[in-house]
Amino acid sequence: MSGVVLVTGAAGLVGRAVASTLRRGGTAVLGLDLAGDPQGDVIACDLCDARQLAAITHSREFAAIVHCGAVSGPALHRDDPGHVARTNIESTVNLLELAVARGVPRFVFASSAAVYGRTPEDVVVEEERPLHPASVYAATKVAGEALVEAFSRQYGLSGVSLRIAAVYGPGRRTPCVIRDMILAGQEERSVTLPHGRDRRYHYIHVEDVAEAIVAAARAGSIRKPAYTIASDRGITMGALAELVRMIVPGPSVSVGVGDDPLSDPQGPYDLDAAALDLGWRARITLPEGIRSYAAALLQET
Repeated sequence: MSGVVLVTGAAGLVGRAVASTLRRGGTAVLGLDLAGDPQGDVIACDLCDARQLAAITHSREFAAIVHCGAVSGPALHRDDPGHVARTNIESTVNLLELAVARGVPRFVFASSAAVYGRTPEDVVVEEERPLHPASVYAATKVAGEALVEAFSRQYGLSGVSLRIAAVYGPGRRTPCVIRDMILAGQEERSVTLPHGRDRRYHYIHVEDVAEAIVAAARAGSIRKPAYTIASDRGITMGALAELVRMIVPGPSVSVGVGDDPLSDPQGPYDLDAAALDLGWRARITLPEGIRSYAAALLQET
């Protein structure tokens, strides 16, 4: 890909990985994040401030915009839904307007598989399934997807949304059950999880997410407005606990059967569309990802 790619949320888990993947491939990156990170070559920018965004980017031409900057999950700011909605929606509008004004060839929006809401656990989830968000966070992602599609139809923007499963891996700062179980094993302490023993969860390693986003930015044409991005058809929390303990031995992990307030029950995902249209499939299996994550966490201690 020739030209500069604008990556928002570039100091966060996914945005940082996307910027790193692009740079390794020889693509120049302009990274923006609310906090900024001089060591990571990330400029501080409030994406909800259209004037600040324009001032920082005015002299640049972009080959693509990758929008990963947002309130990043349903567990964050649950007591302030207005903040979640304003941050996620207003930032997306500002970036879409920038993309149209500058004639940016591709806009990639980091959405979430939470947009599907609750689905029958024995029915495969395809991208065409009606969306029923169960949190304000998920609703903002539905709104973001709708805006990307509307800007694409109305203004000729080539935009695409990626519905990303739960992301794990080095650099994650927000709550992560895989990290919690790994650390418990490394520290030889027991851990109790109150819910999800027989519920399917969907995970994906951050490096696979970055490669999916880069593939979407580079794809010659986009057939669908949105694609599901996950590593496999899912795993129950009980099976995940057993898998982690096989890789990081330690005291047992107790998993209850209660309902998870932060995750909707969902069936297995159909992942063929991303493979066909974007040329992408996850390459890191869950056992491989857990092993590498455990090694990275040991280095941090």
